[in-house]
Amino acid sequence: MMAMNITIRILQLKGRAHELIRRFPVAVFWQAVLFLVGAGIILLRPDLYAEGWHSDYFEHLVRLAPAVFGAWMTAVMFRLFTDVFPVKKSLLLHAASSAVLFLLLAYAWYGVENPSRHLIVGTQGIYLALAFLALFLLERANKAPGLPSLLFAAAFSIATSILLFLGLILCVAAFWALIVTDADGWLPETTYLFSGLIAYGGWGLAAFLAALPSTGARYQFPAATQKLLLYLFFPVYLLLLLVLYLYVGKIIGAGEMPVGTMNWYASFALLGFAFFFGTLAAQERLPLFSRFLKWGLLLFLPILAIQIYGVWLRYEAYGLTTLRYTSMICTFCGIYALAVAFLRRKPQQVYLCAAILALIFSLTPLNVVDVPLRSQEARLTQILTENNLLQDGQVIKRDDLPRKTIAEIADIARYIGEDASPLAAQVLAANFNTHNETFSFYAKSSQEHSVAGYQRLIPFDTHNINNDGFLTLQREDGTEVRIDLSPYGTALVEYGKEHKTLPIMDYETDVYFICFESAVIEWGRTGSIHWVHASGFVLIR
Repeated sequence: MMAMNITIRILQLKGRAHELIRRFPVAVFWQAVLFLVGAGIILLRPDLYAEGWHSDYFEHLVRLAPAVFGAWMTAVMFRLFTDVFPVKKSLLLHAASSAVLFLLLAYAWYGVENPSRHLIVGTQGIYLALAFLALFLLERANKAPGLPSLLFAAAFSIATSILLFLGLILCVAAFWALIVTDADGWLPETTYLFSGLIAYGGWGLAAFLAALPSTGARYQFPAATQKLLLYLFFPVYLLLLLVLYLYVGKIIGAGEMPVGTMNWYASFALLGFAFFFGTLAAQERLPLFSRFLKWGLLLFLPILAIQIYGVWLRYEAYGLTTLRYTSMICTFCGIYALAVAFLRRKPQQVYLCAAILALIFSLTPLNVVDVPLRSQEARLTQILTENNLLQDGQVIKRDDLPRKTIAEIADIARYIGEDASPLAAQVLAANFNTHNETFSFYAKSSQEHSVAGYQRLIPFDTHNINNDGFLTLQREDGTEVRIDLSPYGTALVEYGKEHKTLPIMDYETDVYFICFESAVIEWGRTGSIHWVHASGFVLIR
């Protein structure tokens, strides 16, 4: 009987494998190619135990992997596309479309020693667009929310892959510990890497495809999962909205707008709404939740107003960065999800919008790399012009610039990079920075000090030195001792210019003997001295 059950299970697994190959033949092919590429990368990787050995094929395979993965995603997406829009010779469409993207990505990545930000962002944008299109098509094909089925497939794939990986590395570890105990480091390391490749590249991708519902299958979260989301996580989410409303009230009451404080929390709130809308839009268990989705747009209006105003203030002050620009795009997607829910449309429209935006802001001139760079370059030009640092297109330096302005110019130029802008390259080539130098000093070990003629000893550390360079100490009788360290700091700078890091010198006046155990000072180009760290004691006559 047991043998019969095992036989039935084997036949069922065999049938599942045949079904996977029948439904996703092109994707299975690209998965096999990806597995072989991964195996080649593992076998040809630079050997840490053999210095100087390197294979050019390793570099080629590493740059081939993004193209193969993109082809796999394309094959899956077009298989879902033909589920929704049946066409003749669909297999040819799957193969041709995935091959085209493979060739394009392989050409873009081939021979690139250091991938540019444009290449990385463009590839990631294609991946995102394919994922959102697959989600859109999955929902259209099944006439039910597609996000729950996609999350289930991803969770099943990841969980089983982790378990398989842990089991494989346990077996591998036992083999090398018990059977072969004298192998060199490369071989055991290779077997561990192959365990990960089998678990994630072999089983994981196949399990993900196998867990996707077939055409017409209406997958929904189990009742227990729905209850968990509705009765546990949804109240916590409402608590977050309450906190945001209290923050809005605090801003209105105080009459001032803190900058850069609210954006992340409001973005998390929008992401949470999109998640609930994508997973539970069709639920009928909790009427309050359905009303929340319906009127979420109006509920979010005060929060969105404050968030958008705060982002605008940051933009006015510091221009666009890639992170800020991406946050603005995601906020727009969240607002679109609120509008779709308000109009009682299906979540699939949000996925289609997200796919289009992913392509626009990764492959067009509006991409998340170029637009922030142009914004920062315009900001750099404005600051240089306002401070008369541009003459006939050339950057000049002035010694009377405020420290804050110098730091701002240097930060912008470093963000842009010398390869992205000739103006930033000029600033960097001119060493346009604050010209701060740091000097570190330490006390001699086992140094002996005579206390003859002194009556008091008071220890001190960094917090006793103010920004003006005065060492301030409190005596037992309540009187305050103020010692000007400026002459000593200047002497240390001159000493440090010659020696950088050396035993520290003692500092003696008519009344005080100051012994430093250690000190770190920062010297600015304007002659300012900042005590970064200091510790020691003062002897008072």
